[in-house]
Amino acid sequence: MDKTGKAATIIGTIANFALFLTKLFVGISSNSLSIYCDAINNLGDTFGCLIALLGFIFYKKMNDMQNERTQSLCTFVINIIITVTGGYFVYNGLERVLYPLPVAYSTGYAYIIITTVFVKIAMGIMYSHFYKKDRSPIIKALITDSFLDCFVTLCALMGLFLITKINFAADGIFAIITGATITVSAIKSIIEHAKFLING
Repeated sequence: MDKTGKAATIIGTIANFALFLTKLFVGISSNSLSIYCDAINNLGDTFGCLIALLGFIFYKKMNDMQNERTQSLCTFVINIIITVTGGYFVYNGLERVLYPLPVAYSTGYAYIIITTVFVKIAMGIMYSHFYKKDRSPIIKALITDSFLDCFVTLCALMGLFLITKINFAADGIFAIITGATITVSAIKSIIEHAKFLING
C-alpha cells in the first residue's frame, strides 16, 4: 500500500509544481490577483504532497497505530498549509478591492487556465483510483483538494474575465471567495484530525 501512496504523492508533487509555474506565469503576465493566488495554492499543494510522501516513506517502519497517527498528522499539516494559503488569499483580495489595479485579460490566458482545470480533474480521478487500493486519509485529502481546486481555479478565471467587463474589483472579490472556500474546508479537516491525534 505504501507504493500506492508514494506513487500518488510523487505524481501530485510534479503535477502541482507544473501547475504552480503555469498559473504564476499567467498571474504575473495578466496582473490578476485571483490567478496569482491560485498559483500559490498549487505551490502549497506541492509542499503538501512532499509532506505526505515523507509519511509514506516511513510507512513500513511503523505499526498500524503509529501509521494511522502519522498519516493523520500529515493530513493535519497539509490542511494547516491550505488554511494559511486561504488566509493569504482573503487578505490580498481585500487589499485589491480597496486598491484596484488594471488586469490584462486575453483568450490565450483563459485557455491555459481552463486546461489546468482539466488537469486537476484528471488528478482527482487518478487519486480516486489510488484510493480504491489504499484507503489512506492522505489520498482522500488529495482527492478533496483536487476537486476543490477546480472550483478555486474557475473562481480565479471568473475574476480575471469579469474585471474586464465591469468597472468593479471582481478580481479581488473572487480572491476572497477562493480564500474563504478553501479555508473553511481545511479548518473542518484540521478539527477532525486534531481530535484523532489528541484522543488517539
